[in-house]
Amino acid sequence: MKLYYSPGASSLAAHIILNEINVDFDLEKVNLKTHTTEKGSDYYQINPKGYVPALEINPGLILTENVAILPFLAQHDPHQDLIPPSGLGRAKVLEWLGYLNAELHDAYAVFFCKKLDEEDKVHAYKDIDRMLAYIDQTIANSDTEYLVGDNFGPADAYLFAMTNWSAPIGHELSPYKHIIALRNKVAERQSVQIAMRDEGLIA
Repeated sequence: MKLYYSPGASSLAAHIILNEINVDFDLEKVNLKTHTTEKGSDYYQINPKGYVPALEINPGLILTENVAILPFLAQHDPHQDLIPPSGLGRAKVLEWLGYLNAELHDAYAVFFCKKLDEEDKVHAYKDIDRMLAYIDQTIANSDTEYLVGDNFGPADAYLFAMTNWSAPIGHELSPYKHIIALRNKVAERQSVQIAMRDEGLIA
């Protein structure tokens, strides 16, 4: 498999899960401004949508969108710890991925899509804070170790990748102590450390 990624982008979640399932895979960095890969390929020829992640499963067979890629990768976990194979547990993972992708991802993304004036930033921060408050309260009310159950999974990886964007946009995460606690736990995983180093996000 090959993951097309951009450092620190939402593709970080897929990178983390690839490390978790311990499979052989290649990485190819994408310049999202020029839409070319580090090997000089036209990225639009690989993924006509133009954004990351894109997962090449076999030559010419491309899967896109985190809500599809993350469960696909997680189901390759030989211990079935990353995602339940069926039933309500799996549905809850998909519920989280849908929310993170459709709501939180888009709320952060406006900061990277265009230059915002101060009034626009205030409104954009409010959108992010509304969603993070919901997530933080949901974690607080849960008796599980992670977003779904007691095992780390794709929803945790995606939340980690998204909330990494708070720092570059000048957003304050400190009010969300339950999210921070979950982030700290996720950050300690070897799969996360390797992905962060490979993408140049940490030394």
